[in-house]
Amino acid sequence: MKARELLKKAGYEIQTDFEVHDIQMDSRLIEPGDIFIALAGAHTDGHRYIASAIEKGAKLILTERKVEAYDTVVMEDGYKTLSTLAYYFYGEPTKDMEVIGVTGTNGKTTTTTLLYQALNGEGRRCGLIGTNGLYYPEGFIPLNNTTPDALLLMRYFKKFKDMDIHTVVMEVSSHALVLGRVDYVNYKVAVFTNLTQDHLDFHKDMEDYFNAKKMLFTDLEANDFAILNYDDATYERLAKATKAKVISYGIRGGDHHATNIALRMEDTQFDIENVHVTSDLLSIANVYNLLAVYSVMRALGYEKTEIVSRISKLPHIDGRMEKVYNQDYLALVDYAHSPDSVSNALTFLNEIKKGRLIALVGCGGDRDKSKRPKMAKVACEKADLAILTSDNPRTENPEDILKDMQEGLNYSNYCVIVNRKEAINRAVAMAEPGDIIAVLGKGHEDYQIIGTTKYHFSDKEEILKAIKGE
Repeated sequence: MKARELLKKAGYEIQTDFEVHDIQMDSRLIEPGDIFIALAGAHTDGHRYIASAIEKGAKLILTERKVEAYDTVVMEDGYKTLSTLAYYFYGEPTKDMEVIGVTGTNGKTTTTTLLYQALNGEGRRCGLIGTNGLYYPEGFIPLNNTTPDALLLMRYFKKFKDMDIHTVVMEVSSHALVLGRVDYVNYKVAVFTNLTQDHLDFHKDMEDYFNAKKMLFTDLEANDFAILNYDDATYERLAKATKAKVISYGIRGGDHHATNIALRMEDTQFDIENVHVTSDLLSIANVYNLLAVYSVMRALGYEKTEIVSRISKLPHIDGRMEKVYNQDYLALVDYAHSPDSVSNALTFLNEIKKGRLIALVGCGGDRDKSKRPKMAKVACEKADLAILTSDNPRTENPEDILKDMQEGLNYSNYCVIVNRKEAINRAVAMAEPGDIIAVLGKGHEDYQIIGTTKYHFSDKEEILKAIKGE
């Protein structure tokens, strides 16, 4: 596409013209004929790399502010401009796609993964974009963000389109909605899981957080579907805010609600629309996730017996209530990293435990500090013994994070072990027959971020090493 035509799509008139080779935000990736977009991010400022981009062959520079030394196009809104240029440069890849977006505080990764698995096959080729990576029938690509930036996102949608994939399931973060990453994604179905405290380092308060999530539903049209959690406090507000057809799910009520729920260590069972479901997925949280999947598939026209047949066969999701060791005692990992998700996980484990419940909990650095004492409090209230430890401290001092967690903590059933490996070793050493060890917070992650460096670290591997005495 010609540069002048492309920039006009975003509302800019330029004098120069050339065939655009590609669009880049990383100067290291620039090739001759590229457009370089300089954005000021959380960790670096693209304006610092303009000279490098020009040296590598960038033909046009877009900036968020005027830079005296260079001739640039100054954008009114950098993120919005990026979204527009990416959409049109990559050939409007989402225009004719069936995109299912899932947002909410907890359950996005599990729900999208289950949908991807349940929908693939029998004439429907699906793609998945989310926390665990980008998946398609022939492969997998790791991702750094739950919802990639607009440039990367449109590249992936073009890749899907070229591979004859026309159904895409994706996690939609509140950050992505606010920053315009998904402005040009045309959602056919939008799912809301729940809203609990998280990301208040980014959003000024819970109302701001809710309004960010709501954006996904206010953009839907009348022939689209809004799949909403009937049991969540936000249900009525979201139902009124969308033009789409609302389909609700839940346990206390809703269009599709679960009855006769049985939560066990072996499996989860419930009834829906007079059909019985038996699933290997554990806990009440996964009942909600399966109900969301069921509701989406009903909206897409699947018969209830076929849906139940498919969801009953769905396997565990990595790092989500995943059993690592289950002999004389049980050790598991889970991604719970908010007060509500920790509470839900430990409530379920209390219902099935035979001995003690030992919970290992940490909080990430450079993130919402207000949830730290709440998570520690929940762990102490719900577990027989809580071990407070590091998660991903990032650029914060791990000991300072743990001090925040202990603020106002008036319990005697907890200990503090800064080193996560040592904390896991302690939990395993004290486990007795019938006990449950729940290592929470990192789930599927195979790294720990200390400073700005990622080090290999897997809760699952460390549990097994501790059991073997390594």
